[in-house]
Amino acid sequence: MSNKSPRSFFTKPFTHFAPPGQRIMRSVVSVWLCMVVYVLRGMRGEPFYSIIAALQCVQPYSSNMLSEGKDRIIGTLIGAFWGSAILFFELLPEGGSFRTTVLFYILLGIFSGLVMYSTVLLGIAQYALFAAVVFLGIAMYHIEDANPYIHVFYRTLETIIGVGVAIVVNSVHLPRVRDKETLFVSGIDYVLFREDRELSRYTKVELNRFLDEGMQFSVSTRQTPATVREILSEVNLRLPIIAMDGAVLYDLHSMKYVRTEKIEPDLVRLITDFLHSEGMPFFVNTVQDNLLVIYFKDYKDLILEEVKDAYHDGAPHEPLYEHALSKSAYLSMARLYRKKRISPYRNYVRTNAEITEDVVYILAIDHSENIDRLHEKLMAQPWADRCRTNFDTFDCEEGEKILRIYTAGANRTAMLEQLRRYVGAPRTVTFGSDPGECDVLIVDAAHGRMVKELKKRYAPVSLKGWRNIIHM
Repeated sequence: MSNKSPRSFFTKPFTHFAPPGQRIMRSVVSVWLCMVVYVLRGMRGEPFYSIIAALQCVQPYSSNMLSEGKDRIIGTLIGAFWGSAILFFELLPEGGSFRTTVLFYILLGIFSGLVMYSTVLLGIAQYALFAAVVFLGIAMYHIEDANPYIHVFYRTLETIIGVGVAIVVNSVHLPRVRDKETLFVSGIDYVLFREDRELSRYTKVELNRFLDEGMQFSVSTRQTPATVREILSEVNLRLPIIAMDGAVLYDLHSMKYVRTEKIEPDLVRLITDFLHSEGMPFFVNTVQDNLLVIYFKDYKDLILEEVKDAYHDGAPHEPLYEHALSKSAYLSMARLYRKKRISPYRNYVRTNAEITEDVVYILAIDHSENIDRLHEKLMAQPWADRCRTNFDTFDCEEGEKILRIYTAGANRTAMLEQLRRYVGAPRTVTFGSDPGECDVLIVDAAHGRMVKELKKRYAPVSLKGWRNIIHM
């Protein structure tokens, strides 16, 4: 990954900004409807409060909307109760003297604490904020009204109106026919990710909404399951994912490898002997008992600690390695190790033992030109047809490149077929950034492009979906 700092708000082109999303548009409609209700009521009441309630209840997910609406209504009722009690028993002093004003402020704070504490005693502390806001609105601004109970009534009514408007607005949708049989599979890098390698809020919200509706969706990536967990932690993936460029099928929920394509032990020896002869340090990635275990050779702490120039400028007292190591390679390897070792989903083991069993892939990292030369030599080996390789710059510094070596039988197409059979889907639709390797080509990952293309295929607008116009 590049060291370049992300572009600031002022340096981004205007094309970076996406158009307003559904939540904004639904909020606009909610404001209009609250004012329409106000007019239909003969312009009685205080529509400001219904608008506030509606805006707070218009949420990306229906569950959030209902929870927010319940919080607003119950909190309002609690605050209105305490406000009415204070008014009825005349517990707050009135008058303009300094002493009266000071006493008013002191009691106001005490009663505010009492309102919030009452929610704690009742086991409904989540309503404390709304209750306190409503209480303060009554006590501070309407205590001297001729009939303050009118405000209490309207305050409660306006909240209920606002919540009702939000529920109606959130429940109305275009008529869509949802395809819950097709298996949709997307790449991650430059497909789901934006240029800054972060999921847009639109992408997260829409994907999670589709998944909640029952869409069959997964991802296919060259990254490890550990990396997918980290970068897609806010997406509720339910199906197994295709990871390690098709070498494994992994279930994120059960944390089990459903299927793996491992390198044969004799081929592992050939590959590692070749890398040793080239002075290229490497990681051996294995899957053992549903754990990702990553082995690397003991380089006398050259990998684990900050590398001292003395190790390279002068001859060491004892031979550290039978071949001259690439300085740039183990510097890159050390940096990658220090970055990745903190993950609870990776298990790094330093060893001098020969690891040949349960190997899924072998990884080397170095400057791009060095990796290219290494790859050229690798492909010239007599056993090269038994391998499959790919390159990657994810997690790399400027000018670095990662080389991964798999068994020839490990590929995403074959693993996609395994996933299709596993979920029982009659067909698949894939989204990617490489022409000829996917059904739907995503040229620009900005503005949630992939999710928009997915929506066209998963839930196209059709009059056949008229039954789905109203749903939570």
